[in-house]
This record gives sequence, structure tokens and C-alpha cells, in this order.
Amino acid sequence: MNCFINTYYAYTKFIPTDIYPVQYGEEQCNRNHSFGPCVRSNYLLHYVYSGKGIFQTENNTYHLHKGQMFLISPNQLTYYKADDSDPWLYRWIEFNGSMSQSILKSVGLNESTPIYTDDENNSVGNALCNIISSGEMCFELLMQKFWNFIYCLTDGEQINTVSNAEEYIQKAETFIKTNVHKKISVSDVAKYVGIDRSYLTRLFNEYKKTSPQNYIISLKMNTAALYLKNTNASVTETAQSVGYCDTHIFNRTFKKQFGVPPTTWRQKQIWEQSIIGK
Repeated sequence: MNCFINTYYAYTKFIPTDIYPVQYGEEQCNRNHSFGPCVRSNYLLHYVYSGKGIFQTENNTYHLHKGQMFLISPNQLTYYKADDSDPWLYRWIEFNGSMSQSILKSVGLNESTPIYTDDENNSVGNALCNIISSGEMCFELLMQKFWNFIYCLTDGEQINTVSNAEEYIQKAETFIKTNVHKKISVSDVAKYVGIDRSYLTRLFNEYKKTSPQNYIISLKMNTAALYLKNTNASVTETAQSVGYCDTHIFNRTFKKQFGVPPTTWRQKQIWEQSIIGK
């Protein structure tokens, strides 16, 4: 038996927040090869392709074989060890993101029930193997293969990861960001989402800890700051770019958020960049 280990890392400048891979790999273990006890910061799935081994949490010990997979959850203390006579070959994928827990929960995986047994066609194992066998790849291709793995894991079922209230908030944020260059009101946002203005305000106060009006203003001012820093647009042009026809109102609003008028803020950015460049 030839023992080996291959590890690959996911890299992108733009990390999606829903769910994303961190690293993945495979290992044909030596006899009694073990890992831990240790704690991980992300979710980690190991799929057993051959051989046997044990997986231990603080409360249980699981004896695993071909076609089974075990989950390590963030901040969970775990230990695993290859069998003495028939050490396992496993492949793994590490991932995180806001949807991770919901997706795992939909197939019955969590800290208390960390073992998954694949179907007779080994569809989950095949999907994971497709990722590992591709080695290093661009992040876009990796995400495509990773989503196929999720699809096989969940049997293609749509995962309901957010409540109605959270969905309203997400729709509102999307509308505001898409229309940041326009003059928009809270009523405009509420109409788009399809709920009452007062209910939208209550949701924003609960989930975003601010009012929708303040959220709109803050986003516009932060966008304006990027224009001032990264373009040669005048203050008037910048104001118009975020939906302000009145430059005086824009200046006053900008100063309220950043403590100084737009012109002073831009001069400060230029000075700081000149110091860094020396």
C-alpha cells in the first residue's frame, strides 16, 4: 500500500458569503494514523472511499467504513484514526458560509449526528471525487463542482435558509444597492419589497440595527466616498452620482457621516496616499 496525501486550496479575491470551499484533498493513511484531538474553525466533511477508521467527538465514538462520511463542525473537539489492519483512504472538503449549517441540517448532519451514509450509487462520493481529482483549479470552476457536490448531498432539494423577514431585508438591500445612484425613498423600497413602510422600518431596526432611511443615506455616502477617492469627479458630479441634485444637502449629509466636508475628505485621502507612497 502506497500512502499519500494531496491538499488543494481555494483562492479568490471575491469570497461569496452563502457557502464557499476553503480547501480540499485526499489521503491514503498509514496504519493507526490519527489526527487530533483538535478544533477547526470551518466545516469539514471526510468521505471514506476504502478501509476503516474511527471518528470521536466529546460524547461518542463512530466506526466508519467505505461509503460513509463524517462531519466536523466549527469549534467542535474531534479525533479520528485509521484502522490498524485496513487503514482508510478518505477525501475531504473544508467550507464555510451562512448557508452551511442549513444545508447540512437538511440532510440530518450536525454536531450531534455527524455521520452520513451515501446512497447505493455513491453519488455524493463521486461528486466529491470529481472535485479532488481536478486538483488546483480556478475558483469559478471549483464553485461549479462544489455546487454539484451540494446538489448530490441534498438530493437536489431546495434549501429554505432564510425566514420571510430575512428575505424582505435581502430584497430591500438589493433594491437600495441597485438604485444607489437614484433618489429613492423608504416608500419606494417598501413598494418594491411588497410590504408596508412601517413594517419595513421595524424589520430594519431589528435585523440591521438602523432605520431604512439611515441605511440608504449611509450607503450613498460610502459610495460617494469611493467616487471621491478613486475618480476625478467633482463634488457636484459625485453628488449627482448618488442621487443628490442639491450639492449643499449632499455636503451637509457627507459631513454628518464623515465629520468633514467632501472636499476636505478627498484632500485628506490624497495626503495619506502620498505619505504611504514615500
